[in-house]
Amino acid sequence: MKTINTILGRTIKFEEFDTAKNWILYFPNENWCLTIIADEKNKNHFDEIIRKSIEKNVSYICAVGKQHHVIHIMADDEIQFREVDIENHYLPQHSIITISDEDFENGLWSSIYLTQNPETEIKEIIILDLTKTAFEKTFDLIEKFNNGYLPK
Repeated sequence: MKTINTILGRTIKFEEFDTAKNWILYFPNENWCLTIIADEKNKNHFDEIIRKSIEKNVSYICAVGKQHHVIHIMADDEIQFREVDIENHYLPQHSIITISDEDFENGLWSSIYLTQNPETEIKEIIILDLTKTAFEKTFDLIEKFNNGYLPK
């Protein structure tokens, strides 16, 4: 996992999703926001990411890219299922908030600046890139944000 920068006292880290490695291993266990970048539809990967992030006490799930709506709905459905689950699948004590945006700049800006959870402070933003092409674009955009850039 690569640390990109710190904004608003939050450490921003970047990881490419790869089924050949244990990508979730170094994710935090509390006080974090997951930003998923995805353009190709792969519900199996989305399901795995959502389930594992909930088990790691994620506070906020943001979806960015062409698959933002699918991920947002899947995350909400998984949270609702766990709330009424009679088999007692794990759900953190705090609420998990979800948002999504197809636009890369707006979605990334929102995941950094708008993510607030009144039940748990967010200290880390983990960007998980399923496209495996977004690192440079993400790094450059975060630098622009630090210099006052606002997306349209």
